This record gives sequence, C-alpha cells and structure tokens, in this order.
Amino acid sequence: MGVGLAYHLGHEGWGDGTVLLEKAELTSGSTWHAAGQITHSTSSFGLGKCVDYNIGLYSGGLEAETGQPVTWHGCGSFRLAYTEDEMDWLRHTLSVGRSLGFNIELVGPEKVAELHPFYNLDGVLGALHTPDDGHVDPTNVTMALAAGARQKGVQIIRQCRATNITQLPSGEWQVETDKGTITCEHVVNAGGTYARQMGEWSGLQLPMTSMTHHYFVTEPVPEFEAL
Repeated sequence: MGVGLAYHLGHEGWGDGTVLLEKAELTSGSTWHAAGQITHSTSSFGLGKCVDYNIGLYSGGLEAETGQPVTWHGCGSFRLAYTEDEMDWLRHTLSVGRSLGFNIELVGPEKVAELHPFYNLDGVLGALHTPDDGHVDPTNVTMALAAGARQKGVQIIRQCRATNITQLPSGEWQVETDKGTITCEHVVNAGGTYARQMGEWSGLQLPMTSMTHHYFVTEPVPEFEAL
C-alpha cells in the first residue's frame, strides 16, 4: 500500500515532495506471503473500476514502464455457489461486471469441470467465470511500483522506523523517526498491521483489526503444471 500510494502520487505530480518511510526492507512485512490474487469478481461498481485498472497495470503496463518484471499469471478464476442465495449474489456480481464491460459469465458445473477438472463439484449449483483474472508475485509488484515511484522523484528511506506523529499549531505534521524528524503538510498512514497504533499517536481511533489467513505449500503437482 505504501509504494502503491507513492507511485500514484508521483504520477499525479507530487513525486519530488513525497517521502516513503519503510521500517525494515520493502515486502518484509505481510506483503511477502500475500496470495497476489487479482479478480474482476466484485459486487462494487467503484471497486470494480479499481481492480480493472489493477489488472491492466499488473498484466503489462507496470513492467513496460519500469522494466521490472511482476510475474503476472493470467489463469482466470471461478467463484462457486452452493445455495440459491449464493447464486443470487453471483447474478448481482455478474450485473456489475457486465455494466463495467468485464469478460464475465455465469456457468454451470459442467463448464467448471471442463476448464478445471480438479474441482470437487458435489453440491455446486453454478459458478462465476472471470477468464481475465490472474495472480501476481506481490514482491515483484512492490519492487516495480517502487521503481516507478523513484522515477517520478519519490524518496524511499529504508530501515527507518516512525515512532510518533503529531500535528503542529501551524497545521503541519511532525513525523519522528529513529533517523530524525520530518515536518510535512500531509501524512498517509500506510502502517499495515500497525496502522491502528500509528493512528493513536495523533489521537485517531481507527476501527481496524488484523485478520488471520491460512495457506499451505505443497510439492509440485504435475497435473496442475500440465493444466
């Protein structure tokens, strides 16, 4: 999120005045084990426009701009429904996607079996198929966004831990770090897991909590590789 904001601020003409503080190394937090899934399957019109932009950026635009590979895999995806309520939700999502011009369709279990024979389809009523979806290496994306931000004049300071944020009587902000103090007009809190605690430094109560996700790593599966 930090380098994404810095990259886009750079493209808005704010690059020379933007500083990104990284307490350790880029991607050494939760980014390095993110799933990196990017999908058109969203039931929000605004978010749909965002993810469509993301796919365009990650599937070619960012690498063309920076020369930094992002390892995009355009594999497509399914969202499965097991109940009529879930089917209604997929129909709603389909209507949003079609209004945005996405490549999206509602299919039956037989289509899922044709394209992905490893699914257990017991009880599946239907699925939303979004062929232009994919997944990306979050570390490579971060490094490419950082490269693009630097090209626009953004300064990225690594191994620099922020320790306090206070607002001055002038309205400016004072950011204290273990490498000195920065006075600035605007502060963006991109603290991730620690964003709530960082908000408390300047009296903000952010209604946030961390969520635990689970994943597992397997040995190579030849059948998946062949597919």
